[in-house]
Amino acid sequence: MVGGITVASGGRGAERIGDLLSLQGRAKRDPEGYEGELLLQLRHFDACLGIFLLQPTTSSSGNAASAAAADPGASKELADMVMFLAHMTPLYPQHLGKFPQQLLQLLASHGATLQPALCRQLTQAVILLRNRKMISLVDALPVLMALQCRGDRVLRRLCFLHIVQDIRRMNLKNRNEPSNKPLQTILYNLLQDENDVKAKRALVVLAELNRRKVWVDERTANAICNACFHKVPRIMIAALRFLLGYDQAADDEIEEASSSDDEADMSKPTSTSALSREAVYKAYHKGTTSSRRKKQAKLQRVMRSLQKQQRSKSQALDRQSHAPLYHVHDPQTFAEKLFARLQGCTERFEVKLMMMMAISRAVGIHRLTLLNFYPYLQRYIQPHQRDVTQLLAAAVQACHDLVPPDAVESMIRQLVNQFVHDRARPEVMAVGLNTVREICMRIPLIMTKELLTDLALYKKSREKAVSAAARSIIAVYRQVWPALLEKKDRGRGADLTAHPKAYGEAVVSTGIPGAELLLEEDVDSEEEGSDKEDEEGEEDNDEEGVDILSEDGEVGSDADLIDSDEDLEGSQDNSDNSDGDEESDDEEIEEMQDNGGLQKRKFEREDGEDLEGDMTEVSRKKQKIETVGGVTEAGSTEQSLRILKKIVAAKAEYKLESEILSRDGDGILSNEDFERIRELQAKKAARSAMAEHGMTKAGKNRREVTIKLGRNENLGEKRVNPAHLEARIHKRREKEERVASARAGREDRPQFGARTATKQKKTGGTSNRQKEKSKGMPLAAKRAIVARTKQQRRIKGKSANKQFRGKKAWK
Repeated sequence: MVGGITVASGGRGAERIGDLLSLQGRAKRDPEGYEGELLLQLRHFDACLGIFLLQPTTSSSGNAASAAAADPGASKELADMVMFLAHMTPLYPQHLGKFPQQLLQLLASHGATLQPALCRQLTQAVILLRNRKMISLVDALPVLMALQCRGDRVLRRLCFLHIVQDIRRMNLKNRNEPSNKPLQTILYNLLQDENDVKAKRALVVLAELNRRKVWVDERTANAICNACFHKVPRIMIAALRFLLGYDQAADDEIEEASSSDDEADMSKPTSTSALSREAVYKAYHKGTTSSRRKKQAKLQRVMRSLQKQQRSKSQALDRQSHAPLYHVHDPQTFAEKLFARLQGCTERFEVKLMMMMAISRAVGIHRLTLLNFYPYLQRYIQPHQRDVTQLLAAAVQACHDLVPPDAVESMIRQLVNQFVHDRARPEVMAVGLNTVREICMRIPLIMTKELLTDLALYKKSREKAVSAAARSIIAVYRQVWPALLEKKDRGRGADLTAHPKAYGEAVVSTGIPGAELLLEEDVDSEEEGSDKEDEEGEEDNDEEGVDILSEDGEVGSDADLIDSDEDLEGSQDNSDNSDGDEESDDEEIEEMQDNGGLQKRKFEREDGEDLEGDMTEVSRKKQKIETVGGVTEAGSTEQSLRILKKIVAAKAEYKLESEILSRDGDGILSNEDFERIRELQAKKAARSAMAEHGMTKAGKNRREVTIKLGRNENLGEKRVNPAHLEARIHKRREKEERVASARAGREDRPQFGARTATKQKKTGGTSNRQKEKSKGMPLAAKRAIVARTKQQRRIKGKSANKQFRGKKAWK
């Protein structure tokens, strides 16, 4: 006994554990006073370790037989001593400086043959020393990775979580590159090891660190992508599953965020900074109760759509910066090597499908050229093919604007011939049409006029899914290439000059995106001010009552001519309609000449200007509009008014861009200008969303609801969900299900009954409407009623003695 502590080997059991715990507490309070006892315990540990290492084992595999060969009592005593010395190491570094390395050597040399309980105790001691900064992670990482290869699930999870959490703490505030590089080197070497167990554990650690956004650099991303070429198929499948599951996890996060935002929208009022005050006021204060409820629901849908757009933009940027496929050093070589392995792959079909999905994602993200990939996909495009929607999603993801249309033409033909025909089932036809639409959104030049005409005929199908898919194709080409559609499918106001970019054509921006909104805002404010001045001037002129005579119908007012100019610019009819309008105008002029040739007009007249000066100025403006774009003859029918409008708008836009570039002399916008541009873009998006949901009046803000087409460069970056290609056919439910859903919808409704009975049950006094009925009338109103009744009686009395013989037809 030394100081009441048993030091002999016979002092085992609960008594010894309590003695070690009490000594540990005393040593922490007074390290210098118990230094002698620590040295005795250290010599005792060396003796126990020597005895333990001398015990023979039956095998080196660490199975149950070798664990049973060791003395359980000696193992328990050794574990207690290791934990005690691990707690004392920070207090006595001069005596226990070699203890951490001694412990690591023990686990590295005999980790496979130790008992599971003893191995877990020693691993916990290593973790304790690592948390106390007594061991570097570079020294502990190989040992912890080797311990994960044992069959003990608890030990494997313990080591895995410690590695991930330790590296995360190292990079919590900022990236610790000096510490990360040696750790990454160790894991990369393990990942390339031929031992599949070690490589799998290294891949799991790298994938988890990348998923938690701890290691999102290019080295980690390339290490994970290169694991797709590992010799062992198990490692390749795990790497492919992680690369494909990264996008799936990101989509799930977006859906969860949108659902949580929807719930928040129902619970709290949304921000309406981008919406007009008039729309918000009308939704809550104008109209009946039912109309207000409808407008409020539309307003909520508009806000949800705006929030979804903002959330998708931010999450797209975040996903692009962290996804491993975005950071591949040589994506073209990666796709070619993986495709070569796919062609010679003998694995099951699920593995081939994952390889095809990974190749298509790489091709779409980096806009690669892999022409042999499309004929390979073509052999699997069959309606009876297993997981055909995922194969079609891979085909869509591999399409972008840099792919030659000839390379995909045979695949499109195969798709249409196999899926879109009269004998196919409705769900098969809907899948085929949806896939054609997605491919055409990325490569519009692949479509021919004959094929588009045939596909557009399915809009009259009785199956709702088929007709909706066909209409979506028409909606795409209404925006991209209207001239390819039939005249009845183009819609009103189609721009026949619009066409997709040629293959390889690039668009070079010449200005700042959104800067034209600043000038439009200035123009709108000037127009509003001029409108107010015009209204005031019209009121003054109406009071003056100036009349001007027009002879032969050729001379009119300024207002009429300006209106005709606006009709010329804003006409939405085609050339046939314009010819009809000109004929009707000629007929009206002839009638005016027949009626005498003179008409009185009221118009706004400037001080000091005569009629001839005004008319020459207006006619000059009209001639200028007619001469834009090469049309020199008045009333020429070679180009329609719509084309003239597009030419004028294009020149006005070019003028705006030139003014923006030369604004303030140096073409530099301030921070306030950029902030104003963001606000105007948000208001513009809000106006378009309100127009889509029917919250604006019919006019310049109202437009047809069409499919939103993004830029071709951005379409390839988005993952195509195979479920979105499927037909959404709702099967008829049973009567019990329909009754249950109807009853569930009636829970929040008020009880059905007459409104009069509900009003009679009301408590708290009369309503304002009831008070107005019992309100006393003014004296003037009473006198007016009395006079009106007297007059009615007088008329009735006069006609009482006369016999009514009917009204004469000629009067």
